[in-house]
Amino acid sequence: AVVSTQSTGPPFRYLHDIISEVIKNSGYLDGLYGDDEKTSANVKEKEQKLAYLQKAIDAVGFSIGTPISVRANKIIAGQEADKTNEFLQLLGRCAAKGPDSEAVKRVKKGEKPSKKGESAKTEGKSKRTGKDEERKSKSSKERESSKTRGKREQSSSKERGGARAGGDSKERKEKSDKRGRREKSSKREEVETVEDKAAKEAQQKREKEEQKEAEKKAREVQKESDEKREKEKEREREREKTE
Repeated sequence: AVVSTQSTGPPFRYLHDIISEVIKNSGYLDGLYGDDEKTSANVKEKEQKLAYLQKAIDAVGFSIGTPISVRANKIIAGQEADKTNEFLQLLGRCAAKGPDSEAVKRVKKGEKPSKKGESAKTEGKSKRTGKDEERKSKSSKERESSKTRGKREQSSSKERGGARAGGDSKERKEKSDKRGRREKSSKREEVETVEDKAAKEAQQKREKEEQKEAEKKAREVQKESDEKREKEKEREREREKTE
């Protein structure tokens, strides 16, 4: 369902119809509402409408893994039509994936979606810091090891005299081995970077396909809702003619 950003948001009855159709056709949000909430005529007071919409907003937040910025009170007031449109698109996207009992369960427990982006940044920073510390520690150990080895070689060189050439050869071999290990490590990191990029591109492709499917689902739901309202209007006109 797409709402024009140049107009006010849709009425509550319209949103209630869309959410009801989503539950009926996809099973998404099934079990989130009580029997009294399933009929829009029973959800009249502002507090009831706010509670009804907030449940759907939180459930969608749990399903996508992060809170969405739309506010129920703004929707009720007919404001922020662009954010209402964003919410409906996300609703369609989630509905296309089918039921999400875990999201429903968490909303009914009174939980609220958390911002995974912030925790992901913190986690990434922690990992980078850990790797930096590990590299520093490794580098320090190598320097200490190199100094100790150098002292031993110098002492051995003084004692053996002409054996210095053999010690130098051993040191060159060890340095060569270290360079070889660093080059192998660098190649592995390059391969991992390419694989990460490929995985990211694949993820972006899947998300685009999911968004297209969600928009298609949302349009179908809107069409069904429009047809339902048109039939109701037709029946009302028939009753008026009869009377």
